[in-house]
Amino acid sequence: MTSFICDQIIDFEAKNAYEAQDIERLIEQVKTLVAESKDSKVVILLRNAHYLTTRAFVILYNYIQEPFSTNAVFVLVSSDKSRIFPPLLDLVEHRQQVA
Repeated sequence: MTSFICDQIIDFEAKNAYEAQDIERLIEQVKTLVAESKDSKVVILLRNAHYLTTRAFVILYNYIQEPFSTNAVFVLVSSDKSRIFPPLLDLVEHRQQVA
């Protein structure tokens, strides 16, 4: 397992911000934080991820698939794994197997 000490934490509550535009704003915030300092480490805690709409999951999935900075880590927290976007789960499980 890789150690990751972060400089910034974004605590994102999906229960209250679950639409596509909310995820787009979150991604812009992450991009800004990473761009401000190339050495900055950012952790995004996405609580209640199962509340995201399908469109919001698609936007998040597409962003995570991009070869973006390794300085950002998304942590999805959910009490209902069955409501997480299946392609996103597949991507995460595949990356865990590779690591």
